[in-house]
Amino acid sequence: MNEFEDSLLIRVGQAEQAVRQALEEQDEYGAEVHGADLANLRRLAAEHGVSVDAPGED
Repeated sequence: MNEFEDSLLIRVGQAEQAVRQALEEQDEYGAEVHGADLANLRRLAAEHGVSVDAPGED
């Protein structure tokens, strides 16, 4: 695994955690913002052939 993949996987994990935290805090706006960030990171990963867990597979 290279540095790009490592960084991307870390960022995906952080975004997933941010979404979970926002949902726990009933912060709809925060969940939406972090969810959009997560979707962008997943798209970027797919474009570069980096495998990330699908939603709900953690």
